Order: sequence, then structure tokens, then C-alpha cells
Amino acid sequence: MIPDIMSLEENGVSSTASPAGVVLGEDESLSVRYHPHVPSHSNLSLSLDFSNMAPHSISNIKFDISDSINTKLVRSSPGSLSMPFALTPGQANSFTLSLSLQSIYISQKLRGSVTYFIETEPGSKDEKIINFTLPLNLAMFIVSAPCTEEQFTDLIASNNLESSSTLTLPLSSSGDQCIEQFSTDFKLTVVERIGGAVSLYGKTSRDDELCVLMKLNGNISIDIKGSDSQLVNSFVDLVNSAKL
Repeated sequence: MIPDIMSLEENGVSSTASPAGVVLGEDESLSVRYHPHVPSHSNLSLSLDFSNMAPHSISNIKFDISDSINTKLVRSSPGSLSMPFALTPGQANSFTLSLSLQSIYISQKLRGSVTYFIETEPGSKDEKIINFTLPLNLAMFIVSAPCTEEQFTDLIASNNLESSSTLTLPLSSSGDQCIEQFSTDFKLTVVERIGGAVSLYGKTSRDDELCVLMKLNGNISIDIKGSDSQLVNSFVDLVNSAKL
């Protein structure tokens, strides 16, 4: 198995933060959200949005992730990353990190923290800490890609898809809802649908291809073919963890 060596690298700062994104961590004063951008090969840009929800100013914001065998935070200087901004009451700002991966097919949970100082009264500041866990999985590295019925058929018949797997899951929603959720959550393109049979296509940021044949008949029968065995195994784990 290829070791999953990951690095996070400072990439940039924006003067405004997007309200979208997933909560990474928050307390009564500071909210930190993240949202990934479209990945490029083994790189993923991740924007961190900081919002001051307190009636006091926040300063000295620092971001850190603990190094591990699989994960390394690339720092421009020793220690945690210092955000190049302070936040007045109600203000938001964002900072972009670039994630570089050797393997994108291993799910991870990165533990880290955000520390900051909040002005409680003129000349007085309190230090606060927000601990967080940042989950990374295969879905973040699948990119939407077009595929015609003819291309899909040719790909299935070719020798390019060397790995395969099958699984059966209970159907807990309507067929239409299941297909919509499956294609949206996993960023797959619906190539063709005939009754309860659906073919879907996806490609990773590393250009590995994924073909999925799904049949809905009281339960969900899924046939998966991919050009990489780690991709197929990781996708199976991803589907098993989803609530369809």
C-alpha cells in the first residue's frame, strides 16, 4: 500500500469569507468553517472561513494540525500558522490552505486546533482554543465529468477497469431520491437510466475512472468497476458509510 503522505501549505488570504461551508469548529465567539475547491491531481485547496460572532475584537488567530506519519503541516516558519488578520465584531475573513497528497484513497480525520485572543475589556485579553477534527474522504477528490452512453459501454468492455466490487444495501428512500443523493454526494454523472437500472460515471482528480451500475428493486444492488483497486475499495467504504 502506498503511504498516504499529506501536506498542508499556506496559499492565500481573502478579505471576505463565504457563508457556505461546513463547520470545522466554533465557540460562542468564533466560528470556523471550511469548504474544498475543485481538486487538481493530488492537490486540494481548502478555504477556512473565520467569523467573529462576539461584540469584541479577536486577534492573534493561529491554526495548527498535529503532524503524524500520514500527515504533515508544511509551515513557512516553525510552530502554528498565524492568520494575517484580526477580526472586529461581526467581521469575517478567510485563508486558503493547499493540501498535497500522495494517496487520495485513504479516509482520514485530521486533528487540530485554532487559538485566538479576544478583547474582553480595553487593555485585557483572554486566550481561547477551539479543537477540531477535519475529515477527508474520497468524495472530495471525485470530479464531475461528462460521459456518453457509447463511451460508458466502451469503457465497461475495455480492459481499463481492472478492479471491481459489488455490494447490496437496503433502500431507505424512494428510487428517485436515492439516485439523486448517490449522484450528488459522490459527484457522479448519470449516464443512462432505464426503469430501476442506472449507470453512473465518475473520475478522480488523478484521472482514475469509476463506472457504477446500480439496480433498485426493493434494495440497492451496486456493481463498481474502476481503474485502480484502491479507488474501488475506497468507494465501497464511502458508499457503506452513506445513508441512502
